[in-house]
Amino acid sequence: MSATEAGAATVLGSAGYAVLRGAVPREAVDGALRRIHVDLLRNGLSAEQIAEYHEVKVWFPHLRWEPEILALLETIPPELRTGELCDPQILLHLPDEAAEWPLEPHTDRTPPWAGDRPYRLVVGVALTAGHAGNGGLVVWPFDRAGPVAVPLEQGDAVAMHPGLGHSGTLNHSGSIRYAVYFRFLEPA
Repeated sequence: MSATEAGAATVLGSAGYAVLRGAVPREAVDGALRRIHVDLLRNGLSAEQIAEYHEVKVWFPHLRWEPEILALLETIPPELRTGELCDPQILLHLPDEAAEWPLEPHTDRTPPWAGDRPYRLVVGVALTAGHAGNGGLVVWPFDRAGPVAVPLEQGDAVAMHPGLGHSGTLNHSGSIRYAVYFRFLEPA
């Protein structure tokens, strides 16, 4: 195990995830939100785009490599930013209409172009607070029974082992939860 891999494993611990409180400064979070909102102001979204983005959980794919989105990574510890960065995922969790639904974990599938290279790590950045009332993150820790809620404040980051089961919950609030997820592949 390399020193970088050992550093990531230390951060994640036996649970397979770790929360980095206040990891991303307010200026970087505001820059990313501003970039998303200015794009929305300039280009709008059709009902079809909203339905598609909501279905695939990837919003504003044309913005994912913009400097304001990538700036979110700059204050994340270097041992959590190693490997090949895949397409960042901008996630907006709109209010849900359903009263309830089964909470089931999923793990991320590597892209077909990656061949047999697995993900090394997943790092999420909360652009808005995430909690049980607005569709916040839950995980199925490796070292205990899940699911376990992972409340996040704006600017918090969560690092997850790629095999860690995770999911959002239902958003019963009146606001949208925003996050950006970065996935790193093992190097070629």
